[in-house]
Amino acid sequence: MRAESNRYFTVEQLEELAVAKYIEAALTPEGDEREELLQEAKRFASRAKMKSWLMGEIGITPPRRDYH
Repeated sequence: MRAESNRYFTVEQLEELAVAKYIEAALTPEGDEREELLQEAKRFASRAKMKSWLMGEIGITPPRRDYH
C-alpha cells in the first residue's frame, strides 16, 4: 500500500497533486515513466472529485478555487 493513500488530503491538496503530476508527465519523455505519472495524476484527480462529491452529500462544501 502506498504511503499517500494513508494520509489525509483536502480536496484542494488532491487537485494540486493531480496538476503537479500532469505537469511532470508533460515534461517527461514518452514511455513507462510518463504513463505512470499520468495514471497517478488521474488517481489524484479522481480522489478529489469523489471527496468533493461526498462532502457535498453530507452538507459540507469544500472551498473551491477559481482557476480562470
